[in-house]
Amino acid sequence: MKAKIAFIALAMAVTAPAWAADPVGDLSKITGLSERKVQMIVGNRTAFAEYPYTYDRALDKFVAAIGKDNYNRLMDGEAVALHDAKGNEYLVQIDRKALLERNAL
Repeated sequence: MKAKIAFIALAMAVTAPAWAADPVGDLSKITGLSERKVQMIVGNRTAFAEYPYTYDRALDKFVAAIGKDNYNRLMDGEAVALHDAKGNEYLVQIDRKALLERNAL
């Protein structure tokens, strides 16, 4: 019985990174923006006074880092393969509905 439990725990530990997909964190690493600014770009708009200026600057940096075509594909919910400055590849897909629901809590 202990061997079975150990095997299950080992299997869960090996597959855990696959479950821990964090598109906001990955986009933050790729673009150099904070996770908060990435959430601002892929999430819903807010009514804060400084928001339009901050959003426009962050959006320009975000699009420059990943490209206009990749930005449009991400916003359409498609999966996009992106590279960070170190050459690491990330497969990123934004589920905007789930992201908006998570941020509304």
